[in-house]
Amino acid sequence: MNESTVFIYENAIGKLIFKKDSPLWITDVDGISSVGIDIAASRSSGQIGSNITSQSVRPRSFTLDGAIFDPVSLGREKIISIMAPQTPSTLTIEQNGESWFLDVVPELTPEITPGVGVQYFQMRLYAEYPYWRTTASIAAQIAGLNALFEFPFFSGGSWWISKYSENYFSTIENKGNVPVEFRVSFTARAALENPELYHVDTGKRILIRKSMIAGERIVVSTIYGKKGVTCISPSGVITNGFKFLSIDSDLSMTLMPGNNLMRIDSINREGLGARIEAPEGVISGV
Repeated sequence: MNESTVFIYENAIGKLIFKKDSPLWITDVDGISSVGIDIAASRSSGQIGSNITSQSVRPRSFTLDGAIFDPVSLGREKIISIMAPQTPSTLTIEQNGESWFLDVVPELTPEITPGVGVQYFQMRLYAEYPYWRTTASIAAQIAGLNALFEFPFFSGGSWWISKYSENYFSTIENKGNVPVEFRVSFTARAALENPELYHVDTGKRILIRKSMIAGERIVVSTIYGKKGVTCISPSGVITNGFKFLSIDSDLSMTLMPGNNLMRIDSINREGLGARIEAPEGVISGV
């Protein structure tokens, strides 16, 4: 964190912007760069050391210290109003040309010290999903129509607005340092059955055991708190499609740091389009 860092706290009540040379400023933070990890291990008689059996990352709890400058009364009122208890919020940090965010709730609402001209406050936030996600996103077309039209436009010779990709493999890069959850959309250009997304590197897959008609779309989410399957008919009717998810599908599938080789498949694969959407990167700390 440096003097140019901007903090944005936003929810359904309102929005607070903390930055230098403004009435609200974050002066110190504690707990935004590290995560706690619970490690379970087993050890047999006479063994030196132990064997790790499982690991899990704890939710993140961190403290923000800040200052309220003139007009103090207005700033104090806004902080108390917007940083309300039991109100789901988003905390975004902007620094060095990048933006990262956490979904949070107050664990301790602001404690504000009285003062003239300047008042100081401290609060603690809780993030059930502890990793920072970038506000930038990736959208990778594995198969389907890829946009080709761009400016500057040259009309001579042959050109295409879009072109159908028949490459059923695609490499997707995760620029962060931890696995990224994602959303995949299967679109039927023609009648097909059992659309599938397969992660070649990890061996995990998402398979939908369902016949699809032209114009139908199925969206599968592996995102924390939003995991599920949604079916969208050609006329726009939305239904829960979880019952079509095969028993060996893995909704914990993620994009690992670095390159990820993905493959799609179905019966009548030529009629299937697939698109993956995810944050451009997720990191353990900022």
